[in-house]
Amino acid sequence: MQYKNRKEEILAQYAEREEQKRREEAVREHEHVMHMAKKVCLSPEHPMPTTRRELLGAGLISGLSYAVVPSIFTLAAQSAYGVECSKGGAAAAGPGLPGYLHVEVKGGYSVARNFVPGKQDAGGAFVPIATAGYATIGYGPTQAPPTVQLNTELGGTLHPTSNILAGMKAVMSPAALQKTVVSAICGVSGDDTQNNPHNPIQLVTKVAGNRGSLLQIGGTKDSNTGGGTAPLAIAQDPGLAKAVVANEASLANLVNPGLIAARFNNNTQAAVKVAELAHKLSASKLAQFQAKDLNQQVKDLIECGYLGAKDLLTEFTPDKLQVSTDTKLNTAYNAVPFATAFTGLNQTSMIMAKLMADGLATGGTIEMAGYDYHGQGLASQDPKDDAIGRLVGLALEVAHRKGQPMFVAVTTDGSVSTSGAGTADRIPGAADSGARSMMLMFAIGATAKPQMNFHQIGKFSDAGAVDTSYLLTANAPQTAALCLAYNYASFAGKLAQFDSVLSANGAVNPFKGAEKQYQAFAPKA
Repeated sequence: MQYKNRKEEILAQYAEREEQKRREEAVREHEHVMHMAKKVCLSPEHPMPTTRRELLGAGLISGLSYAVVPSIFTLAAQSAYGVECSKGGAAAAGPGLPGYLHVEVKGGYSVARNFVPGKQDAGGAFVPIATAGYATIGYGPTQAPPTVQLNTELGGTLHPTSNILAGMKAVMSPAALQKTVVSAICGVSGDDTQNNPHNPIQLVTKVAGNRGSLLQIGGTKDSNTGGGTAPLAIAQDPGLAKAVVANEASLANLVNPGLIAARFNNNTQAAVKVAELAHKLSASKLAQFQAKDLNQQVKDLIECGYLGAKDLLTEFTPDKLQVSTDTKLNTAYNAVPFATAFTGLNQTSMIMAKLMADGLATGGTIEMAGYDYHGQGLASQDPKDDAIGRLVGLALEVAHRKGQPMFVAVTTDGSVSTSGAGTADRIPGAADSGARSMMLMFAIGATAKPQMNFHQIGKFSDAGAVDTSYLLTANAPQTAALCLAYNYASFAGKLAQFDSVLSANGAVNPFKGAEKQYQAFAPKA
């Protein structure tokens, strides 16, 4: 074997010596066990041994009994670095846990121009706010409820002119739409700021059990959440396996053995051998490794980013991750040809959805910038809303084709109001107005439409703004984000895990006992 430097040679020799010692110790242990087995172990003066101490005293087991030697990857990731790293390959056949896609729309677009809010209590029938209030959102007199018939095919009260709904319909099959639901959370948020703690993806990852076999979080940015919005400050874990996922070219980085193979002139078998040797290091030897000032190449070998390096080197190849080589996915999306759909952030959405549907990632975040609507006019607003719908719709369609459930959250930093004047059917945005902000939650079931308790958390007042006197989520963005994670947990059948993760992080579930107000998704059995 060729080595590029002396340190590399020493590391390989050290690992080989440790392997030889392990074999010798195993032989000695076997001989000791066989020797002890020939002895008379029990005495009529003593009871039948049941505890380990009694078994040791009777000579039925050795003091140095066999144990599973911890993997350098497992121990380094879970003990030394405080990371729980997922093992295993692609998802087994049949529905798994839903993936979580978080779409961060930056600039303060108007959810209320798509999902029409009412003033009913949670679980109640839709009650429209005053016509003047709807005018401040952007609906003229002929477009405001109850004059206009709302679209409820996804369960929630979408406006018939909703461009988000139009974008979804452009790329989703009727079968996928029939399995999709939408609900909303009414809550104020700061305008044009990254400080709204809207993204709970790390908490969701913990609730889901860190299921991704390649990474936990994919994103369009190199951050703790994969996006630019401030994270929800619960269950933060900087050691989660994260990666920037922008296009198919970036997928190679997820399975690239990097320095492990590069140090051996891209000789995969040589790299696998070193990975196997490192895997067999004992805990005491690993502690010695941690005490040394190793260079980044060696650290890469033991950190979570190269967890399961042997599997990554031999099992996964970039083509297995690509949407364009997946025969279930590389066909037309409704009336949109694949080549047209698979571009820009839509490509990112489809890639992330495939990773989640295949069990290779837990969640992902996509940031959509340039959504500052005030003063832009309908000609600018409508195509941007359509783009949100297509991005969401493509992710849901991928999940549908894979036969897997998925949860998509859409958040925005603030919102927009109109002048409320005139008699136009649709009134363009005129000013920032975080008091009219909302979040959207979409979900698709593996085989059927998810069961819902209701479709709107919180409510609006007749003035056309969030009623901040109603519910904890109304005037606290962090609580609204926590409610996103809570509803994901309910949809995924992980409510007990949600409570335990909060407890482990010194928090409590503020929605317990108030499910009728906060639990839009019926708990999965």
